[in-house]
Amino acid sequence: MLLCFKRYVIAVCAIAIALPVAASTLWPLVTGQMMAASLGGLILEFVLFFAGFLIAYQIFSRRADAVADGYVHLYNVDCNPEAFLTHGRALADVVTFPCNGQCAWFMGYYAQACLDAGRGDEARIIEEGLRQSIAAQKRPQRQCAVIIALIPLVEKLGTLDEARNLAEQGLSLISSDASQDAAVQRQYLESQIVVTKARQSGDLEVLVELDEKVVASAAYPWRLRVEYAWDAASACFKLGRADEERRYLLFIEEHGGTLALVPQAEKRLQAMASSPLTSQR
Repeated sequence: MLLCFKRYVIAVCAIAIALPVAASTLWPLVTGQMMAASLGGLILEFVLFFAGFLIAYQIFSRRADAVADGYVHLYNVDCNPEAFLTHGRALADVVTFPCNGQCAWFMGYYAQACLDAGRGDEARIIEEGLRQSIAAQKRPQRQCAVIIALIPLVEKLGTLDEARNLAEQGLSLISSDASQDAAVQRQYLESQIVVTKARQSGDLEVLVELDEKVVASAAYPWRLRVEYAWDAASACFKLGRADEERRYLLFIEEHGGTLALVPQAEKRLQAMASSPLTSQR
């Protein structure tokens, strides 16, 4: 995300230049000659420049990633899409398509928050940009990173078939990659295919079981747990399990913050309270 923060890029360049400049200023005081006048001094100038650049790049890259993580935290953990859109707007505005995997990660969440806020047109523009970004990546693992960022958005905007096709495409890209990063990507894509198959087949029993694993696990952010709780509540409604459905709806109400699913869950709870046997979704 570093390149999206202009002030951090300037800081990296300034530090990289400052080190050899400071050394060239002090060099004559110690040696009595210009630093660039000797081969050793010239080599040291280059070493200091690249060392300063690499160190500053690492520091400010982590800082840029931390800022982006903080914005996404507002959505994923605080379940506050409006806050995410407000604070993350400046960053989203400087991302251009096609983009790399890190920017795709951020923009994928940003587009989902747009949907929560009723800004579907903006979400579709981002979807198109992410699709362009897949082909623009040179390495399969980087293509897969963009696909992973796109899948949840496509599932909300498109169809289950599209989401499943993307997951299968991602798996095919990294099928022979033995790296740890690829293993993590495969685990995510395989889990998405399992859930998508359950939704497509209409096997509600399996779907509730899969959803419950996410809802009950603290390893997942609150937003995702809330979304899976809605999926489980919908399946329980079709299965006629009112008590289980109510439990998931209450979970959404308690943990969903200002997500669009919260008023939907509250409306359903009110309907169940007024007519528990005949109310419809």
